[in-house]
Amino acid sequence: IGGMLIAASATGRADGRPVHPDAGARVPAVGDQKRSDHRVIVRYASSSVGESVAGAELQKHVVRLQALPNVIRAQPLSQLRMAVVSLDSADAGEQLVEDLQRDASVELAVPDTWVSAFDLLGSSGKGSSSTAELHRALQAVEQALPAQCSAHPACRMRGLVGDCCPTGDGMILSCCSPHSLDLISLQTHHGTYISVGPGGFVSQVAGPPRDQEKFEIFMNRDGTFSFRSHFGKYLTATEEGVVRADSEQAQDWEKFRKLENEDGTISLESFFGKYLAAEHGGPVLANRVNASLWEHFSMQQQAGPGQRLPDDPALPKLWGMHGLGGFDIDAAEGWKVWTGEVGKGITVAVIDTGIDYTHEDLSEQMWVNPLEIPGNGIDDDENGYVDDIHGADFANDDGDPMDDQMHGTHCAGTIAGIGNNDIGVSGVAWRGVRLMALKFLTASGSGRTSDAIRAIDYAVAHGAKIA
Repeated sequence: IGGMLIAASATGRADGRPVHPDAGARVPAVGDQKRSDHRVIVRYASSSVGESVAGAELQKHVVRLQALPNVIRAQPLSQLRMAVVSLDSADAGEQLVEDLQRDASVELAVPDTWVSAFDLLGSSGKGSSSTAELHRALQAVEQALPAQCSAHPACRMRGLVGDCCPTGDGMILSCCSPHSLDLISLQTHHGTYISVGPGGFVSQVAGPPRDQEKFEIFMNRDGTFSFRSHFGKYLTATEEGVVRADSEQAQDWEKFRKLENEDGTISLESFFGKYLAAEHGGPVLANRVNASLWEHFSMQQQAGPGQRLPDDPALPKLWGMHGLGGFDIDAAEGWKVWTGEVGKGITVAVIDTGIDYTHEDLSEQMWVNPLEIPGNGIDDDENGYVDDIHGADFANDDGDPMDDQMHGTHCAGTIAGIGNNDIGVSGVAWRGVRLMALKFLTASGSGRTSDAIRAIDYAVAHGAKIA
């Protein structure tokens, strides 16, 4: 459980922007006291009796657990028919598991475990695969499968022909998907844009970009890129460095290798090993051996037919939302239909390292507990957590789920970072959806399974529907 997400439907007030007075006070991550707290997770069998009776039965089970030797605390999780039992030793925990497994009323009894948000990312805590490596891996899969539409029943039935990009199931191909055109503009170091005239003549013009300054970009199987102009012709570079856009097909001369520069720009290397360059006030050529400033371009995403893009400046970094070559979730196509506004009343509980609820792209999206009065130091709703305004912290047992690791904040931004506000990034849902912060992972990125389960119980108690 690196970072579990619960899609929740909840009612309740989500307005206001309360500030927690103790937001900066944190309990040390994963201390010795936490490690010495030996726990057992118990789930009781379902009952045909009513909800109130079932709750009373769970309470009786918990009372019996609390009375057992070596038990420090038995906490009921009434929404899940579960309990978390804390004991004074590991041996006592093992014995309790054995005893409970013989109890007919117990559906599950297991010792608690520690988990990490980075278990799947290697010991360094960083992913080992770059975007380029991911693309190469996907291309290897594609090349191992039949590349013609006619080889696949779903495409053949729709009358599709030519090369396709098959996925692992051999049925759904990228050419069959609703993915629209990947449109970009190339801005030069001088602030002008690469432009193509009706006859294929390539020049520089001032912005903002018009249709003539927009290119459909394709990622080729060898990792290079080709650019098709508004007039349907491909950008091509000859051996002499002449650049035009008059080719009907993307062959070798129409392929460019894309290099990422340290300043965030790109450089484009032609088939002949020369770089595309835009001279100041002059022509566009592909005759440079080295990539200096005149060979640096800013590749700006543009909305194609059936797409909508927000104005958030860091959106190009979110290749998983809207990336080149179809390696994304088709967010731009989805945003054309829905950006979250009609999702008012939907709450997503983020069970992770917490959320920085003061973040400029998240603060207005935070769920607010309608039964809690901010900052009065009282557990108004009597749920065991004081001032749990935006959620709760189960790793430190308090009502402040402020993120001290930022993994949860990253996830929250992906889900519902405010979109189209000219700030930072954009989430899948621009507006309307609310974020409930449920922290069970500490600053080290690790936490307990039992705390994650307690977080789920909290979410359900506040109206969530586990999806």
